[in-house]
Amino acid sequence: MKNKILYLFLLITSSISAQLTIQGKIVDEFNNPLPFVNVILKKTTHGTITDDDGKFFLKTKKYRGTLEISFIGFESQVIKVNKKTKYLNIVLKEESNQLEEVVVVTKPKKRLKKEENPAYKILKELWKRKRKLGLKLVNHFEYKKHSAIEIGLNNLDTVFLKGIFKKSYKDDIKQIKYDNDGINYYIPIYLQEIITKVYGNNEKNLIREDIKAEKEEGLGAQGFVFDRMSNTFQNIDIFKNNIRLLQKSFVSPLSSNGFATYDYVLYDSISSNNQKLYNIYFFPRRNGDLAFQGNVWIADKSYSVKRIKMAVHKSINLNFVRGLSFDKEFEVKNDSIYLPLKNTYSGDFTLIDKNESNKGLTIKKTVSFSNYSLDNPKPQDFYRKKLNKIRPNQFERDEEFWNKSAKIVDDETYAIINTVKNKKRIQTITGVINTFANGYINTGLDFQIGPLWTLFANNQIEGFRTKLGFRSFKTKDDRFRLAGHIAYGFKDKKIKYGIEGKYLLSYKPRISVGLAYQDDIEQLGSNLLNTTQLLGNTFGTTALFNRGDNFFLSKVQKFATNFDYQIKLNFHVGFNFSHSKIRSASEEKFSMSYLDQNYNFQSETIDVASDIYLSYTPGRFVYGLGVERRFGRNIFPTLILNYRKGYKGPFNGTHDYDKIQFKYNHPILLGELGLLDATLEAGKTFGTVPIGILSAIPANQSFSLVKNTFSLLNYYDFVTDAYAATHLEHHFNGFIFNRVPLLKKLKLRSLITFRAAYGSISNDNRAINLSNIKYNTPDNLYYEYGVGIENIGYGNLRFLRIDAIWRSNYTPPAGPLVLPTPKFAIRIGIKPGL
Repeated sequence: MKNKILYLFLLITSSISAQLTIQGKIVDEFNNPLPFVNVILKKTTHGTITDDDGKFFLKTKKYRGTLEISFIGFESQVIKVNKKTKYLNIVLKEESNQLEEVVVVTKPKKRLKKEENPAYKILKELWKRKRKLGLKLVNHFEYKKHSAIEIGLNNLDTVFLKGIFKKSYKDDIKQIKYDNDGINYYIPIYLQEIITKVYGNNEKNLIREDIKAEKEEGLGAQGFVFDRMSNTFQNIDIFKNNIRLLQKSFVSPLSSNGFATYDYVLYDSISSNNQKLYNIYFFPRRNGDLAFQGNVWIADKSYSVKRIKMAVHKSINLNFVRGLSFDKEFEVKNDSIYLPLKNTYSGDFTLIDKNESNKGLTIKKTVSFSNYSLDNPKPQDFYRKKLNKIRPNQFERDEEFWNKSAKIVDDETYAIINTVKNKKRIQTITGVINTFANGYINTGLDFQIGPLWTLFANNQIEGFRTKLGFRSFKTKDDRFRLAGHIAYGFKDKKIKYGIEGKYLLSYKPRISVGLAYQDDIEQLGSNLLNTTQLLGNTFGTTALFNRGDNFFLSKVQKFATNFDYQIKLNFHVGFNFSHSKIRSASEEKFSMSYLDQNYNFQSETIDVASDIYLSYTPGRFVYGLGVERRFGRNIFPTLILNYRKGYKGPFNGTHDYDKIQFKYNHPILLGELGLLDATLEAGKTFGTVPIGILSAIPANQSFSLVKNTFSLLNYYDFVTDAYAATHLEHHFNGFIFNRVPLLKKLKLRSLITFRAAYGSISNDNRAINLSNIKYNTPDNLYYEYGVGIENIGYGNLRFLRIDAIWRSNYTPPAGPLVLPTPKFAIRIGIKPGL
């Protein structure tokens, strides 16, 4: 009896631990290896594809099943397997409707000239037509677009799942899907579906998109990070020469300059539905180049794309990215028009490195297109109208509506999300992700603490400084937001604080108002232009390590209001009114004194002023519908115009003046050459004003890089009432280092910088100056230039940057507080990820 029990026990445990581990190779009838063949275990989500040599490896906890082998142009095969199956040699036969002539070209060991490559003739025809194909061939069109964005945790083992489900593990595990490897598990945590009606007028180049329905479920509403990650897959247009992805320019495999970046292999040609299709594979010429790997099917008569599957090559390092893949399908109609049918995008993100054993975050975006109507014109005014989403829940629809709609997400996914969204461990994970992205800690009490990046600082006035910030936060779409901070300096032993409230008065038109008060220390010499920011937040008081002494700080007591009106998306006009008392934070070290109009000595400036500004940021991604919005890190230009009027008399203002300021920033993608980030700013102050109102060329005495500042200047080295400055950074994105054999394995990227400033100051402003700052201006043009290396780090964490910076010669004014400035320095920067 004991032996039977022991035997039964061994049988059960062996069955539980049993798993399929199958390897094999798939070839055609001529013994040519077949890459990218689908190998799927039927009735499961377990599967893989063959590599360039036709080999595959599949591991799953199932101990038997049926493999389905499929590849376009070949007959599918079905093979039964069990735990005894170890290796399979599989030969696929061509389909019966296969053309008699099949061109098979393996990837050459020595690269062919493009004129000798059989794929060149086909791609050349595609390049001729790609701007004239598709919906651009008709004058008017409309269609339905149904999109779904799913975010989930991947590569989860049973230990992790038991920690989530605890007592309900045995029941809940039945709902959980296997991950792609067929061993570990995947849990969706957020899902959003949107149904949109799209109308187009090619004669006037107008597109109108009306949202018809929307729903979301899960934990994405805690912050903006999921929105940013989801927009990774915006604007993937394969027909452009360059594809914008994660602020980088990838060369499209269909680019007319593609042969400079890719190796193409015409694998075969097949007949499908009385249409001949060419199957072309593409591979990056050099590992590390911003390019894709995959294959494309091109129709013979129209030379239009039937389908393209591509993935970011594994040799490319993108912060937090383990993998990105894209699958786009088209319907070829009337041998001339191709219509999008379905897009499937997938991203796999990890914190440390690309190791397949690490847990990660998956983002899946599926878009289906249907109900096409061509050349059915509507009045021109119809296309100019926009039905924009302006408030939460605006397009919510009941379950009856969704039940009648075609499903692109199964009901089981929604059921899993409903099960896991209240699990404490899942909430903790999503909270950590949001904290890592925005610096705020969620307390669970409708307010957050942060940002953590400004918790500690150091300067000569306050000594070691600690600052604790907070904000109210129920959802990202809150109409009211209260934020503030309290700070303490361990040297001056003084408490500083600030508080700000914002409220969204109207969704349409979008109108917001703000009110703030602060009593804190600021570094006014590190910032030129500020529009909507009511509370001071200059980096000069947030740096922990600095070069030299920093006594040049101002004590600012400020009351400020803001009114902001959105003319249209990304185009704002606003009005600010502020009352600021400005004086030195250390009178004995840094004087801000001046002579008033009666030639009396004054040490405090009372700046009573109003601002009218225009802000235009075309193409910027905007997240959130509440009073506080977040903006994507996509590539867009920024134009800001600001007019400031200072008042003497009302509210005890000490000076009448006018100030006009302008700022323009434009990141420009230059294809495989990288990205040029260009900024130009200028300003002019009319009137006689003291140092607290003049424009100091923004210096940076910290050891870190700060955007639009000069790293080799001291604060107040240059003080102007008229200035112009430019900041140019060119990021080569691997264009140089990927061509150097010893460097390309390090995955580093190079950059160059140039910054310049020019300015002047009137004799009247010099005359009233009683501060111990001797006014000096860059009237001979001051400039800094440098070279840098970025993408420094380990694995997926490569956000460090190191710059070597030089400056032009200039002679600082003599004085007791004049600090020596270096002619050369090394500075470190941190570039965030998504």
